[in-house]
Amino acid sequence: MYRLSVLSLCVAGLVSLEGCKKEKETAPKTSLLATRWLLVQVEETPIGVSSSSSSYRSYIEFSNRNTTAGLGPCNSFSGTFSQGSTAGQLSISQQASARAACAATNLEDKYLNALPRTVRFEISDKELRLYDATNSLRPLLIFEDSTK
Repeated sequence: MYRLSVLSLCVAGLVSLEGCKKEKETAPKTSLLATRWLLVQVEETPIGVSSSSSSYRSYIEFSNRNTTAGLGPCNSFSGTFSQGSTAGQLSISQQASARAACAATNLEDKYLNALPRTVRFEISDKELRLYDATNSLRPLLIFEDSTK
């Protein structure tokens, strides 16, 4: 016996419009947790490739155990984070990292120093923006979902 998804039935016109709306509304959204966020901008500096190797890109991941893990332009790092009671609130600890030198050490320092200044985040169209307390219009860091 064949099983048809609600989406297939919507396309075929065999389910009411209301049922189709519910299917569309339940589509998975990008989450802060369990997503590899690729770094695309540090303050005013756009990031092209970055990292210690051309095959790796700088990123951060937030686990459901309130830990962070990531890669800067030169070194891997880890730490902790917490989300506030209000939607969008985010606090990130100072990250522990190796201190290998590379050509992008200044950029890595800006990246790692921006993380603990974060107080708020927004996710829109598979893009994560982190903001500090002094500027609600210009993000400190911008990331994109690695599955984009």
